[in-house]
Amino acid sequence: MFSSRSKKLDEVSRGLPGVIRADSTGGIEITGLAYDSRQVRPGYLFAAVPGFKVDGHDFTGQAREAGAAAILTGRWLENAGLPQIQVESVRKSMALAARNFYDDPSRRLALIGVTGTNGKTTTTYLIDSILRRNGMTTGLIGGIEYRIGEHSFESKRTTPEAIDLDRMLADMAGAGVSAAGIEVSSHGIDLYRVAWLHFSVAVFTNLTRDHLDLHGDMEKYFLSKRSLFTGTLDNPGDPMAEPSGPLPAAAINIDGEYGLRLAAELSGRSGGLSNRTGKEMPKPVTFGISTGADVRAGNIEYAGWETRFDLMTPSGRAPVVLHLPGAYNLENSLAAAAAASALAIPVEVIAAGLSSSHGAPGRFEPVDIDARFRVVIDYAHNEDGLSKALTSARALAPGRVIIVFGSPGERDRDKRPGMGRVAGEMSDLAILTTDDCYGEPPEQILDETEAGLLESETHFMRIADRRQAIEAAIEAALEGDIILIAGKGHETRQIMATGPVPFNDREVVLEIVGSRKPD
Repeated sequence: MFSSRSKKLDEVSRGLPGVIRADSTGGIEITGLAYDSRQVRPGYLFAAVPGFKVDGHDFTGQAREAGAAAILTGRWLENAGLPQIQVESVRKSMALAARNFYDDPSRRLALIGVTGTNGKTTTTYLIDSILRRNGMTTGLIGGIEYRIGEHSFESKRTTPEAIDLDRMLADMAGAGVSAAGIEVSSHGIDLYRVAWLHFSVAVFTNLTRDHLDLHGDMEKYFLSKRSLFTGTLDNPGDPMAEPSGPLPAAAINIDGEYGLRLAAELSGRSGGLSNRTGKEMPKPVTFGISTGADVRAGNIEYAGWETRFDLMTPSGRAPVVLHLPGAYNLENSLAAAAAASALAIPVEVIAAGLSSSHGAPGRFEPVDIDARFRVVIDYAHNEDGLSKALTSARALAPGRVIIVFGSPGERDRDKRPGMGRVAGEMSDLAILTTDDCYGEPPEQILDETEAGLLESETHFMRIADRRQAIEAAIEAALEGDIILIAGKGHETRQIMATGPVPFNDREVVLEIVGSRKPD
């Protein structure tokens, strides 16, 4: 779907921040952008991005051989054999170069960014359902898929790199997409993947412990998320940064302390950005179970795997039958409703869009099996996610709740005991296994997570092999039990030190149950 295009280098490099030195000729024709030397084609501008494991500067030779026309670099390369533009931050400049090359595509559609620790994926799917019910052609960018109209592509990462993101947005605009929802991760913010984009609406779902291996502490984590709402994505995490453009309409969950803080600042009630800059901030649309929220739910009824409620907004109210269980999915639906309200979509259309959605794949999704117990797969991989999923499982289970879970490797190690403690305290049987271990020894991850299980004083099993752990849960299940398999959700592989291994929780369950003899 990608359309061909070309621009002069001086157009692509216009306004790049922190230019230190350049020997390039502005008239050079640029036919594309790449940050991976394997993707370079003749005429491309190659961005030598320093990564976590490899440095793009080491691949400039390959980029030159592939036909690169120029290099965007963070350090001057002697004998590079190509025109260079040296900048303070390759990632930051790459994002602006992508905006310039693709003609600022985020301004050609309504872009809705959803950020928060949990709930991003389900919320974007609910927003998409509302937009479609409103007669709009939509796009979707997140951890499950990239979708342009009716064309779906495999997701590589939750928030794509800036070049990929602007290219997709340009293709969306060219395909007649009028609105797109995108999951905005804190990694995506801090790595400038969404810098220079124009968001029509920004949604804040919640903030709980996660990703502290990247941010260090909760305050820095919050300030990173805050950047989406304050128009400071070109200087993420800097509380004193000035907005670089128009601010998005904001939809904010005020059921938690960080949402309350953000809403207060955006409303000018806490000496925040509007008071400091003198610029008028758009009043946020608040949502939540709280009675003071602009968008909230009334007459709530949790009816098994459905949730019925009256959606109440400043423009009116309408009944909703949400085909998703639990209070946290109710909050996700209110987040989507608040975003749609910010776009002035009628409340009746919002309610109909919510009622017609079945959520996102792999998010508290039942597996269709013929058994006396139920199996649910979910993406929960932190304390808050596990707690919410287990709460919903408990409300639905006539019998016991069995959880199969693990902690990710090479990530915030301090959250592991907490995950073990939550799993132990909120289940009847916890089975500790592996998640994505990456290059970290599995036994080390299991040891650190098991410490929390021991604190909970619950009955648990430790089975490193994920398939064997799922099999043990199925063998232990009795009539009326619910098995919650957490951590992987929709994913189809497990990443170990030797590389990705094909693994799909849903398929494994179907294979194991299908091979068992009838009771």
